[in-house]
Amino acid sequence: MSSDDWYRNEDWNESIEEHFYSKLKRARSQRDQYLVIQALTLADNHPKVALRLVSEYFESRKEQFDDVRALLAKANAYFALKDLDKCIAAFKEVLGREREFPKHQTGVYLDYPYLVATRKLEHEYSNAIAVLDEHIGRLTFPLDYYKWHASKALINNDGLEAQKALDAAKVKRSGFRFHQDVGLVGKEHETTIKHLCKIST
Repeated sequence: MSSDDWYRNEDWNESIEEHFYSKLKRARSQRDQYLVIQALTLADNHPKVALRLVSEYFESRKEQFDDVRALLAKANAYFALKDLDKCIAAFKEVLGREREFPKHQTGVYLDYPYLVATRKLEHEYSNAIAVLDEHIGRLTFPLDYYKWHASKALINNDGLEAQKALDAAKVKRSGFRFHQDVGLVGKEHETTIKHLCKIST
C-alpha cells in the first residue's frame, strides 16, 4: 500500500490504527472524508471498527457532505454482523439523505429492496416496492436491471419480472465502451437466479 493510501486499510490492528490516527491528526480539510473511506473499506471484514469510525465521523464532522457514504458504511457493517434490522434502518437513513442531497447517490435504492426480497422480509415489502418505483429512472447497468426486476419478481412472485431479471443476468458486456465488464451480474447471485428460474416457469 502506498503512503497515500493510509486511509484505505483493508486490515486493522493496533499498529495500523496508530498509524491511521497519526496521519488523521495532520489532516485538516479532508478529515471527514478519510474517516468515511476507511470505514467503507473495513465494513465487510472489520465491521465493529467501521461502526466506531462512523460514530467518530458524526461526532466530529465539519460538514454533511460525506453523510450518505458514512451511513452506507454503517449499513454494510451491520450486514456483515448479520444484524438485518439495523442494516435496514441504515439503508433507510441513506435513502432519506439522498432525498435531501440528490447529488449524493448510492446503490441503496436497489440493495435495500434486493435484501428485503431475498431474505423474505415481508413487513418491508410495500416500502421496498415504493423505493423501486421511485428510482426506476436511475437504472444503468445490467446488474441494476437485474436487482430491480429480481426484487419485484421475488416480492410479487411475478414470472414476467423474473424473466426480465434472468435476461439481465445473461448480459456479458455492459455496453460502455471502455468498461465492458462493469456492472454485470456476478456468481454471488447464483442461488437467487435459481429461485428466479422457478418463478419464471
